[in-house]
Amino acid sequence: MGRKMVSISIEKLRELYIDKYLSSYEIGEQFNCSDATIRNKLKEAGIKLRSGGRKKFKYKKYSFAGNDTIKAYMVGFRIGDLNVYRPSVNSRILVIRCHTTILHQVDVIKFLFGKYGKVEDAIGKTGSYHVNVYLDQSFDFLVSKTEIPQWIKEGDSAVKWSFIAGYVDAEGSFKLNQGKGRFKIDAYDYFILEWINEFLQNEQINGKFRRICEKGELKYASYVWKDDLWRLEVNSAHCLERFIQGMMPYLLHVDRIKDAKIVLENINERKKRGTIKSY
Repeated sequence: MGRKMVSISIEKLRELYIDKYLSSYEIGEQFNCSDATIRNKLKEAGIKLRSGGRKKFKYKKYSFAGNDTIKAYMVGFRIGDLNVYRPSVNSRILVIRCHTTILHQVDVIKFLFGKYGKVEDAIGKTGSYHVNVYLDQSFDFLVSKTEIPQWIKEGDSAVKWSFIAGYVDAEGSFKLNQGKGRFKIDAYDYFILEWINEFLQNEQINGKFRRICEKGELKYASYVWKDDLWRLEVNSAHCLERFIQGMMPYLLHVDRIKDAKIVLENINERKKRGTIKSY
């Protein structure tokens, strides 16, 4: 029996290998052929191969061994910043992918997943980072991005705060504005922000949750917003202080921790000056 012929155009190869940054192994799984076949086709098409090849798939993968707190953080961070998928329907490999300009974002990914599987990061021509992580099926809890798992909603305070910390590390920002500490998240994820807002209200932390842009509105030039954009912010000093104190033990992003501490220092200084109203 002769070898199976695989038909794939140069344009498709470029799209998958260069634009989507898939590996030759991942492309091979999509077309039901070997990694070597795809690499040969890339060479024939004059597409320069990235270093590393298939060897990253030979690294041993370890099953998830953390508790629900770190698991909840992973889910929050994934929804905010990670693309997670299986290369094919029957694949036993789970791929986590991230494209970021922030090195500390890469550091968080390595901290979370480095002990479980191969983490590959490469710097693109524009200076941004392409990160790929290869894990086993025990991380299937990261595949869905459409809802907050029930075990998080029904979890204890640590689980809920850790989930929020993961999402904030991916999407949130602390800053000083007009001499006062502020926090905000702008995101399309209505269901996430709505749940966080409800949780904060139950914790006596008042925020402001609203839609700031509507799907189809002009964004800039000829571009429009692809969906409704929502904002959750916490501005009241007392509420902001409680918010940071609740979340701080679970934050991992160096920049987020640093900025949160700056906001706390600002609140303490304003208390000393007597410029913050008492409860």
